[in-house]
Amino acid sequence: MSKTKPEDNAYPIAFDEAQATKIEWGLTKRELFAAMAMQGFCANNSIGSDYSALTIAEFAVEQAEALVA
Repeated sequence: MSKTKPEDNAYPIAFDEAQATKIEWGLTKRELFAAMAMQGFCANNSIGSDYSALTIAEFAVEQAEALVA
């Protein structure tokens, strides 16, 4: 199994199958994972109310980095 590339798009769309060209826009995998982690932190009342938005964002990025490492 190959590792994911954090800079790859989370939802690439092939529009030219012969050349396998992808549209390069949207969130990267790293950004998507960080957003999902941040959503989880914010949904947890004990975490969301005790920390600043900046701290929660930093936690989320750390979790995303660990996932794509």
